[in-house]
Amino acid sequence: MIKISKNNYEYILTDFNNGIKKIILNRPKKLNALNYPLIMEIINVLEDSMKNRKIRVIAIEGKGEDFCSGDDMKSMGPDGVKFKPLDDGSQLPHQRMNRLLRKIQKPVIALLQGYCLGAGFELALACDFRIAADNLEIGDHRASRAICIMSGASWLLPRIVGFGRATEIIFTGKHLSAEEAYNIGLITEYYPTDTFREKSMEFVENIAKMPTKCLGYNKAMLNFSMKNDFFPSLQNEFKLYCKNIASKDFGEGMKSFYDKREPQFIGR
Repeated sequence: MIKISKNNYEYILTDFNNGIKKIILNRPKKLNALNYPLIMEIINVLEDSMKNRKIRVIAIEGKGEDFCSGDDMKSMGPDGVKFKPLDDGSQLPHQRMNRLLRKIQKPVIALLQGYCLGAGFELALACDFRIAADNLEIGDHRASRAICIMSGASWLLPRIVGFGRATEIIFTGKHLSAEEAYNIGLITEYYPTDTFREKSMEFVENIAKMPTKCLGYNKAMLNFSMKNDFFPSLQNEFKLYCKNIASKDFGEGMKSFYDKREPQFIGR
């Protein structure tokens, strides 16, 4: 396995401020294309973030004008970095990364502009929200090169846009504009490019002020319901509902309701 020093990232930048943990893909000259060391760095950050109660939301973006153009094929070819299947059973680092994005009980927001393609598209799909600039070009053209999807699109995309739309996007390799993506529910919101950073951070900041633990339980409920029948999902909801009652934010939510004021959540 590729060893990563969390104090010396080479391919990503990180930042933490006001409960917001940022992960910034830092290969702008390569359109932020993924390579294995970059993915392992993201995995490292996500694993460290799992139980860090100070983190209220995670935002992932690309440095420069693009989110991610996909895999860096030259670095992942026969002469590229070698890796072994990971200890969680994932066959590729991509799979471990996207599983963690779904597993982590905190909101994860992808901030998309420019290219969001291929494996970068799958990375965005694994996030809870996709906020975009109006210059977005999003999709998966790998089928046009006889390359299959490999890190979650077959599971995630139909659940986001429906089976028929997912089939069209994956089979044809078509790229969608921000407007097209918004119209089919692929992205949550989009803004003019010149105001994108400001508006997208407003969205992130608003999510960071919400009751993080409650959102995390809701995320776990949604994940559970995707692979279980109705009654087991009801039982799981009640179990996590009871856990949430013990949170400080639940108490603040109730108190603020009776006090007729806006709640001040602390994420615990």
